Amino acid sequence: MPSARPPRSRRPVVLVMALLLGLLGLLAGASGAVAAPYASAPGDPTLTLPEAADFVLGRGGTTYLIEADGDPVPAVGVDRLPAGLRLVVHGDGSASIEGTPTGPAGSTAVAVTAQNGEGSTTEALVVTVQQGPAFLHRGPLTFVAGAFASLPIRAAGFPAPGIALEGDLPAGLSFTDNGDGSATIAGTPEEGPAESPVTLTAVNVVSDVALTTTVRVVVRPDVTGGPVTVARPTGPRRAP
Repeated sequence: MPSARPPRSRRPVVLVMALLLGLLGLLAGASGAVAAPYASAPGDPTLTLPEAADFVLGRGGTTYLIEADGDPVPAVGVDRLPAGLRLVVHGDGSASIEGTPTGPAGSTAVAVTAQNGEGSTTEALVVTVQQGPAFLHRGPLTFVAGAFASLPIRAAGFPAPGIALEGDLPAGLSFTDNGDGSATIAGTPEEGPAESPVTLTAVNVVSDVALTTTVRVVVRPDVTGGPVTVARPTGPRRAP
């Protein structure tokens, strides 16, 4: 009969376990606590920014949080904020952009920085000051029968508002929204005199505003043969 094999030696296993225990002892350090297996090594801090920071001109109460991670706790800074806005530092690696913007409206790319003893990180954040729409022209729009004309309609606001018209224009005229905060009524009116009340509406992400005005068609003097009267202001004359 074949002789039984001698039992395998356990020394290699014992040596491997001893090496592992020794390595854990080195990681534990003087305090005896075992280091977290996924703890990140110290390095440059990281920033977490909002996707966008949108404020409304003259309106407060909006806050955007900025967070910075690192060891030691990073200090957060920002430059070139729009007028009326400020950075409030919380002292725990976070800060807030808040305040009441005073204008002008528009978008600004600001530099946000997180800095500690290990290094610094800088990222860009777009801060936008929005403004509700307002029409810049409120009087009647006057055309001459039989003559081509193109009259602009403009509205302030940021982002640029879209403009719509409700009502029937005199025959021969058409309305176009230009997509840049302006619109146009253009064409050749077929006949006059005529008056058409219309309502214009300007809309952006902040709000909307409506304006009721009149589109007039007048008859040319050389067609009617009548005189043209020009209204002049009354009152004392100014010295030249």
